[in-house]
Amino acid sequence: MSNATSLQTTLTGSDLEELSRRLGRKPTLAEALIAEALWSEHCSYRTTRHLLKLLPTDGEKVLIGPGYDAGVIDVGDGYIVSVHIESHNHPSAVDPYGGAATGVGGVVRDILTVGTRPIALLNSLRFGRVESSGHSRWLLRNVVRGISDYGNSIGVPTVGGEVEFDDCYERNCLVDVM
Repeated sequence: MSNATSLQTTLTGSDLEELSRRLGRKPTLAEALIAEALWSEHCSYRTTRHLLKLLPTDGEKVLIGPGYDAGVIDVGDGYIVSVHIESHNHPSAVDPYGGAATGVGGVVRDILTVGTRPIALLNSLRFGRVESSGHSRWLLRNVVRGISDYGNSIGVPTVGGEVEFDDCYERNCLVDVM
């Protein structure tokens, strides 16, 4: 199999050097693609993990915190709220309908695994400028459809969300469902 350094990959030069160091040799295409998936923001939170650690994660109202599938918070009067956010940026950029829909599936799954029932969805979306980009319009239309179709088909409506358009998201849309 050919050498990963001569192949098109999203791994940076330093990523390829680190992978080579760990393997003790240059990676094959398969190894580079596996590392690319495992080291992606979607799977490993490489660029945001240090920021996430700054958020408060414990307190008398936190019933289930980090390390579980969803957080559970006591909101008083015998009620609890379970929360989970799923980022499906790259999957939605490749297949906007399926990527966004499986993001909803991840939220629903993780809410159910802590013994609670999902009742509503929210989303936070970022796309390139739709006035000037057919690609961004296509992403927006299909991401919104994927989120709503999945939730509505299981009786969990999307009740709110927010969207922003900027040139910096033209090639990398952000799709977060909660």
